[in-house]
Amino acid sequence: MELRYRDKASSKWRIRRLAMALPIFVAVAVPVSLAGMNSASGSGAPSLLGKIKSTHTLSIAMSAFAPEDFQTAKGAWTGYDVDILRGYAKSIGAKLQINSIPFASSIEAVSTERDDISVDIFITAQRAQVINFSRPMLNYSDTVDVNSTTPEVTAATMAGLAGKNIGITTGTAELLEAQKVPHATITQYDTIQNTLLALSQGRVAAALEPGVDVAWSAHENPSLHVKILGNVPKSIAPPIKLLRGYYGVPKNPNAKSFLVSLNKYLKKIACNGQEQSIFNKYGMKQPLYLSGICAAPNSTSI
Repeated sequence: MELRYRDKASSKWRIRRLAMALPIFVAVAVPVSLAGMNSASGSGAPSLLGKIKSTHTLSIAMSAFAPEDFQTAKGAWTGYDVDILRGYAKSIGAKLQINSIPFASSIEAVSTERDDISVDIFITAQRAQVINFSRPMLNYSDTVDVNSTTPEVTAATMAGLAGKNIGITTGTAELLEAQKVPHATITQYDTIQNTLLALSQGRVAAALEPGVDVAWSAHENPSLHVKILGNVPKSIAPPIKLLRGYYGVPKNPNAKSFLVSLNKYLKKIACNGQEQSIFNKYGMKQPLYLSGICAAPNSTSI
């Protein structure tokens, strides 16, 4: 499943929030005292965490997609990724430097250490060869979505979906899920917005879509009569670890202490309610986004 929340590439089914292009910062040599930069064990080179603390800058490879990360009309960066990483940066005495680049370039930006971190991505064996992954920070589960005023489906189960007219966005993984529902009629639309509009207008009984998109759409458009009933049944969904978001960091051993520090922070906010408070700002109020995240291991095999 070579995706990053559709890898931010399937623009035909979700509207991109285009941002003003920001300059891509190129790292330059800055004379700093190595005494405070926590040299990596045995390497003699400064650790990434030490560099970030010394320069007070956390560099992020980021592209603009709501509600993860996007710019306001005044050009300020916002979104739940921005909120999470701004909080982490503050905890280590740093500020964010957001380098706006296409998502396709963000993995390389981190693997070559032009940037310190790439925002939430799916874990794949190919990516694991060039970057390391944080602990999971979010469930990108597909959800069963229904009309919020006159729901025709009352249970997010195979029995509840069987024989129903299910709305799907063309060219997405949810089509494979819907095809496994017994006796279902599948109606395809060209964008997620049109799929949810059809659901809101009662033209389909349910939709299968990524929960983050559904929550954000309902948050931005209160007149849209849709709600999340629950996750897509496990029997037709990919393994949960393949539907979770992670942060990517350099594979260099000098980044090990940075990864440990980041994981400690991510676990803390997942367990103490702080991350859920951030998600609430973007309409993601259901517990499914963080289900199992607090107890998840810090590393995931693929």
